[in-house]
Amino acid sequence: MKQATLVIGVAGLLCIACAADPRDAYNTATANNEVDQTKTTAEATTTTQPDQQKVESGETSGSSTSDTAVTTTPQQQSARDPQSEVLAPFRGTSISPSDLNSPPLALKIDNAPTALPQEGLQDADIVFEELVEGGLTRFLAIFHSQIPTSVGPIRSGRSTDIPILMPFDGALFGWSGSNWAFRKLLNTVAITDVGLYRNPSHYWRQTERTSPSNLWVRASELANQEEHEPLTSEPLWPYELSEDASRSPSRQIKGIRIDWGSTRVTHLWDATRSGWARSQNDDTHVALDLNGEQHRLAPANVIIQFTKYVLTNEEDANGARIPLGLVSEGSGTAWMLKDGGIIEGRWNKANVTVHTKFVDNEDRIVAMSPGSTWILLAPRDSVEILEVDD
Repeated sequence: MKQATLVIGVAGLLCIACAADPRDAYNTATANNEVDQTKTTAEATTTTQPDQQKVESGETSGSSTSDTAVTTTPQQQSARDPQSEVLAPFRGTSISPSDLNSPPLALKIDNAPTALPQEGLQDADIVFEELVEGGLTRFLAIFHSQIPTSVGPIRSGRSTDIPILMPFDGALFGWSGSNWAFRKLLNTVAITDVGLYRNPSHYWRQTERTSPSNLWVRASELANQEEHEPLTSEPLWPYELSEDASRSPSRQIKGIRIDWGSTRVTHLWDATRSGWARSQNDDTHVALDLNGEQHRLAPANVIIQFTKYVLTNEEDANGARIPLGLVSEGSGTAWMLKDGGIIEGRWNKANVTVHTKFVDNEDRIVAMSPGSTWILLAPRDSVEILEVDD
């Protein structure tokens, strides 16, 4: 009954929490004055990572030759073979056992032209790409197996983020903006708000970037600011294992092209990277590390979750209406790209409190290749498959 009440309450609040933040270029110098006023009982259950160095995991592509997908959690992997490595729940690659029970850190990252290149995005285990106003997109990046020193630019959240984040029970959420309805909604769910207003000392403005795409966060410090109770994170999907090969793609493809409106994206299979190399508006999409070196974004898996968007009555500072992705529950078409090929199927989400499941056309859960996964919440009829011969 409690869960049903929560689902109904969240669904109602989603309708009023869509506003873009007119003060997204918020001055961090004034934030300390608001922190005490915005503290709630949610802070009593804040969970963060212990102060430790994150272990960096590489991306490798597993084999996929049989017709059986193998679901393997880190705990099951250890139980099956005491000598085997512990797997990161959101990446399927090796992780330090001491990091396994740390909560994930979710950060809202800008993707406007002025935000490029982003910093730290290449280290995310899972990235959700969402449509925002003006035909632009914005990222909700989940960091767990490795957390970079700094990430940016950070922007305001959207109501579409809530049903995505809620299944990451106890996740930390870093974001900017002064959308009061969105902040109120965050206080009703099991997401720990570590945004600009609650942790202003961990955010700063880059003087060489233009506002509002100039807010950065000290991500590793943000994640390590307090002690926390152990948190068990379950994988969103099974992973391919070298000793337990899983289902192959239906057919090999060259890649995909997505037209979001003002943002045009392609993901092309790159066998040398074992990933889907990303380009944006005809330019190679790269992200920076702490030393300023460029890393091409090429996730091991790309999932197209075809999503219906509705325009709310809220507008951003430029008068554009705010779209809301209908991803709280339901089902729809999904394409899963892995190992140079595509599996066509469906996505299913029972309710707002559980992760979305991705299945093939025979209703079998699809196993992903070890490595990062990008989930593109693409509007209907916005994606084109690029065949090998194209």
